[in-house]
Amino acid sequence: MTPRERQIVDLLLTGAEDKDIAKELGIAYRTVKANFNRMYMKYGITDGVKRVKLAVMAYKESESSGGHS
Repeated sequence: MTPRERQIVDLLLTGAEDKDIAKELGIAYRTVKANFNRMYMKYGITDGVKRVKLAVMAYKESESSGGHS
């Protein structure tokens, strides 16, 4: 996971909405959406509750690496 992806997922895990993530990181709302879409494709998340699946995947990745990557 890239540093920017990690920032976005960390904010997602706090319950932040896309607009809140954009504001916190100083990026456009559309950029946040594009980042999520890239992560969904990158990690093979194609259906269901995509945000939950992404959060679970990120959590598992951080646990296996002993912290944030």
